Amino acid sequence: MMMLRALRFAGLLILATLVTVPTTGPGKAENDLCIDCLRVRVGPPVVVRGPFPDELDSTFTALKLADGSFRGFSANGATYAIDGTSLSDMHGPRREVISVGETGGPADCGHWLNTAMRSGDEIFGFVHQESDCDYSEGRTHKSMAIAASSDDGLSWSAPDTVITGRDAPQPGQITGEGDCTMINGQDGYLYAYCLRNSDWQTIAARASVTEPTVWQKYYQGAWSEPGLGGNATAIGFFGPGAAYIPVHDWVATVTPDPWFEGVRMSLSTDKISFVDMRDPLIAIDGSEWARPADTALHAYATLLNPSDGSNTIAQDFLLSYIYIPPNKGFKSRYLVHHEVSLSVEETPQQVQAGIALTRWIDAKQDTYVTSTGPMTGDRHSFQQDAVVAHMLTRAPDGLDSIKYAECARVSGGRLDHMLMVDERCPEDGFVRERTAGWLFATEQPGSVPVYHCLNAASQSHFASNDPDCEGLGDVETLLGYGLAS
Repeated sequence: MMMLRALRFAGLLILATLVTVPTTGPGKAENDLCIDCLRVRVGPPVVVRGPFPDELDSTFTALKLADGSFRGFSANGATYAIDGTSLSDMHGPRREVISVGETGGPADCGHWLNTAMRSGDEIFGFVHQESDCDYSEGRTHKSMAIAASSDDGLSWSAPDTVITGRDAPQPGQITGEGDCTMINGQDGYLYAYCLRNSDWQTIAARASVTEPTVWQKYYQGAWSEPGLGGNATAIGFFGPGAAYIPVHDWVATVTPDPWFEGVRMSLSTDKISFVDMRDPLIAIDGSEWARPADTALHAYATLLNPSDGSNTIAQDFLLSYIYIPPNKGFKSRYLVHHEVSLSVEETPQQVQAGIALTRWIDAKQDTYVTSTGPMTGDRHSFQQDAVVAHMLTRAPDGLDSIKYAECARVSGGRLDHMLMVDERCPEDGFVRERTAGWLFATEQPGSVPVYHCLNAASQSHFASNDPDCEGLGDVETLLGYGLAS
């Protein structure tokens, strides 16, 4: 049942793969900010928790405690607290802090804490609820609730339902409204971005910070409809992972979107009208919830402040998501974080996003992996050796580029992992694992070369930005040029 419950969010795939979604909402956010002036660099992935078969089924949220440590929250039916010294130290034991609700109630299939937010001496929790479920036939009914804690999230008041849809439970269908994250808009209101399951669209609601149990949905230009059963205007397909950036007064959402071929970041200056960044934060090959699949699954993406765990962020923040590797099922769920740097440049950027091409090493076998993705499974013990360059997350407009895949084989009992032109993996006897990204075909301003190297002793390939391969092996070819930073 735990594995089946992970399918509760799979409806996003229906929208992302079957229809082309207009991703600018009801207003004109694109006129209020220079979206093409944004520059983003995504750092190496850090696996902070997992693998787990019965957890990691929600957006990750966290609190900084008085002693400087952190308390993270994960959920799958029940919600769990995990303590660590930092947001990258979430490997420890869990304790249940919100249990499945009473039979016949709005959460008799579970409570998922999606947002934990400080408010004075209390913590507000925004809790996803499900009821009337039969996951084996794809049926569940969603809603949202508010709970409060006075002990940093170790115990909570009974969740009070605050957002419901207009539809009733139906056989074989996902119904209701849920999967919301909550932000503090720092204008006297809390804002929620939610998935409406009747049409797989995002809706918005808000509540006064002084009355967090009374919500109004955004409908036809006003916050006029009640949270409980009210109507709402679809604002597009965004998030629902959301954050607030006070230095710019922006709301940011992140969406793993296979139609977009990546994790899509969208921004709003009015909390309703969103416009997409042109480049994905991360390139993805698919979003297949029927596991195992030959592509990885990125899900429940959100943005976090590394200094306090909140979703009120600065221009340096964490991208957090749940990750299932290619050819793996729901027993292999990992929580992954990337450090991200966002800046606003004076002019539009030809390339907006770059992701760290990282070289990892298993020192015991002198084996290398050069990747933009997380180290999981039998590679979980690999240590970061160097960031070679930043790869592009899509083919740049007007410039020649080369798409590279990550390919691997085991030869003589040793792993050989390399970057290869996308279609060549099977031709050369390798298994394609994922899209790594794109490199410029020719040198560009601010670029660095990326060389394909071989350590002869271990017969392990790797990448380097040094024509002498940093003394670790011999160069075989020039792959292209990546972003220097």
